[in-house]
Amino acid sequence: MDTRGSILLIDDDRAWLDTLAEYFEDKGYPVEKTQGGVHGLKLLDRLDVSVAVIDFNMPEMSGIELLRQMRRRRSNVGVLLLSSEDDPALPTLALAEGAKAFISKNTPPRQLLRLLNETLAIYGYGDSRPSSDRLLPVLRPNRRTLPVPVVFYRRWPLLGS
Repeated sequence: MDTRGSILLIDDDRAWLDTLAEYFEDKGYPVEKTQGGVHGLKLLDRLDVSVAVIDFNMPEMSGIELLRQMRRRRSNVGVLLLSSEDDPALPTLALAEGAKAFISKNTPPRQLLRLLNETLAIYGYGDSRPSSDRLLPVLRPNRRTLPVPVVFYRRWPLLGS
């Protein structure tokens, strides 16, 4: 299987993995999925993955620890860290460790797809033309409107796009 431009989904929730994998596959992306960080690292060693979408809260290894180990092994993989956690320090920590974005699991799939496409473009897949919508980590100052801190794009908000 040609995994150029492929996505690796890592989460401990099988239902979430299946749903998100089906969504991305319907959009034409090759997707690999696995439960847990240890299995995710094994797949990362075996496959030529372009973007990894990982959950923050997993039992055997947190998403941050997984991100750290991924960065030690390969720096050419874009990482999107998703969570339903409500800790305001997580986005900053995720970005400092090398994630391209930290977003809520409640983010609409269309916005996640847009973020995925932009991350692929950063790593040389897809449309690589400059855009005003390129990723730029921005913490939303008013957390009262969202249940989880969300990091999106330079142009805010993208709601309704």
